Amino acid sequence: MNCEQVKELLSAYLDDTLAQAERQQIAQHLHTCADCRAILADFRRFDALLAQLPRVSPAPTLYEKIFSSPDYFELTGLSYAAHNETTVSSRPGKRNDPGRPRLIALPGGRLSSPSPPPPPSQHNRFQRLVRKPWVQRTMLAAIAALLLIAVAVGNFSGRNLWQKLANVIADAPNMTPFAGSLSNPLSPGLRFVFLRDGALWSAAPDGKTSIARLTPDSVQVATNWAVRPPLPGHSAGNFIAYIDRQQGYVHIIRSNGQNDKTLPQPLLKQGHIAWNSEAGTAILSSLHWSEDGNMLAFTADPTGSGQTDLYLYSLQTEQVQHVTLPLKGVISQPVWSPDGVRIAFKLSSHNGKTELLDYNTHSKYALSLVSAVNTADNPRDTVLSLNWSPTTTTPTVTWSIGVTGHIHSVWSQRVGTGHRSTALELASGEYTEASYSRAGNGAYGHWLLVTAVTGNLTTVDLIGTTKTLTMGKQISITNWSPNGTAITYFDTLSANQGGLHIIDVATGNDSQIASNAATVPAPTWSHDSQHLAYSTGSQIQIANPQTGSTSSPLRLQGSAAAMSWSVSSSSQLVLLLADGEQGMYLFDIQRDTTTQINKERTNGPIWWTQIP
Repeated sequence: MNCEQVKELLSAYLDDTLAQAERQQIAQHLHTCADCRAILADFRRFDALLAQLPRVSPAPTLYEKIFSSPDYFELTGLSYAAHNETTVSSRPGKRNDPGRPRLIALPGGRLSSPSPPPPPSQHNRFQRLVRKPWVQRTMLAAIAALLLIAVAVGNFSGRNLWQKLANVIADAPNMTPFAGSLSNPLSPGLRFVFLRDGALWSAAPDGKTSIARLTPDSVQVATNWAVRPPLPGHSAGNFIAYIDRQQGYVHIIRSNGQNDKTLPQPLLKQGHIAWNSEAGTAILSSLHWSEDGNMLAFTADPTGSGQTDLYLYSLQTEQVQHVTLPLKGVISQPVWSPDGVRIAFKLSSHNGKTELLDYNTHSKYALSLVSAVNTADNPRDTVLSLNWSPTTTTPTVTWSIGVTGHIHSVWSQRVGTGHRSTALELASGEYTEASYSRAGNGAYGHWLLVTAVTGNLTTVDLIGTTKTLTMGKQISITNWSPNGTAITYFDTLSANQGGLHIIDVATGNDSQIASNAATVPAPTWSHDSQHLAYSTGSQIQIANPQTGSTSSPLRLQGSAAAMSWSVSSSSQLVLLLADGEQGMYLFDIQRDTTTQINKERTNGPIWWTQIP
């Protein structure tokens, strides 16, 4: 699309009424066109201002008086049945009563400039943005109606707001949006977000724009913040949920730095905020978006009982729902089903027992999946990992039981099948690791298990089918590729370094990528599983899992604190270096270029967002 086409559709784009294909084309155009972005920002400013107009309830007879008044026809330019003269001086309503309120005609629609329209010969931004006549008349009629209503009902505050509106419009270039932590919205496009000094910061991957602070100065962001899943047609989410450690509330902010909203539900008893308690620790890690991005789950202990309740916030209704459960305890690890209908979570009671529950948001019913996770042989066992199968036709919950470094079993159980099914034990034994991937195995997904004694690497799906990939190795720190077709692992670790391998799940082909790779930060897959970045402690290298080849080290010296691949390009990698050439860098493996974005030391993680 060119600028003229985009400007015609910007209003519909802002109102989210366009088809997905059109919306994506406009978003791509906005990413590269500063002029159109400025116009969109103007639209948003005036929308924010109009949203502050007061609501009034006039008498029913007032409507007829307003829309049949000479002033209405004068402002809108509509024909007046009784007087249809052609000259301005003979039009009705041209009175000059000193005590009569004066009406001011404003240009209709969302305008990019507050100045009056220029003559037709001047092809400026106003002429390109002017709305269709019927839209202008509608907007002018609405403004006239609001003013007449305010005068008719003697609404003094309404007149004050009108004066404020006139003053702000006169100074529109200096206007600041009324909501959000940034004075102006960030430009559309992909950005990556990170936590530094208790604040969330956003940076563009091009390295040309300065880093922007998203969150207000008055809040202290907790570590486990969460980005909304990407909507269809987008690469990343457009909302961020975080917890303010100082006040004890959940916040949701747009990825462009606007509309920081505080949810009304306190997380802990006011005046007694203790995050180091069992309940406080569980609350800090409870933020979890549904797969469709419409719901946010979190837990809270507003009464200070030491037990937590489950809460669900809807982006559509902007309401917080308190979930009533038959059991009491500390809730943790909420995980949404792929269809966003169900949520599974762990509940730990004060008597040391662990329950696993599934809550259906449609039926408002909670099902206890398994109880008494702890046994006499393993009294310290708990639910370690909790997840769902990828299918929505036969939703299945799957989990592992044990303690960190000592997993004793993995399980699955179908839910929502019309009857209560029993839990199926998929594997039991002594495992040092157990990780689950929804990808790469159809409707079932599969677990990856590392046996403690023999060092075998084994996969098992949700119906109990097992496959041994390696035997007799000193395997540790395994990691699934995003598409579930490959696994990385370290062999023979010493001082947090060891041989780095990639194994193909389908064929069992095992390739050693590096003989001395570092475990921190963990090797990082690109989102399309085509590249793997890893650190040697002092350098960063890129491996190609398909060919088993490794590129030359990046031209940067220093140990990496975090790495993150772009969600839209498998050739762009963001690096945070903790020492040496300390700072934040963007490396493009396709162009072999390195761009320094920031010189400050920053720790991960890095998440990506998209501004529509």
